[in-house]
Amino acid sequence: MHIGYFDPDQRAAEKAASRKADMEAIASGRKSAAQLHYENGGCGLFRNAKLIRKPYRRNPIS
Repeated sequence: MHIGYFDPDQRAAEKAASRKADMEAIASGRKSAAQLHYENGGCGLFRNAKLIRKPYRRNPIS
C-alpha cells in the first residue's frame, strides 16, 4: 500500500493550474461560466440534498 503525504505547495500549484485551465476554457468559448460552476460544484450532486440541523438546546434553569 502506498501512502502519500500532503504537500501544500504542490496542492497550491495544482489549484493554480486548474484555475488557469478554467479561465482559458472560458476565454476560448469551450465552456461557459455556468458549465464550469456546475462541474466545479460537484455536478449537482447535492442539488436536492436537505441539511438536517438540530437546534441547540439549553438546559432550563431549575
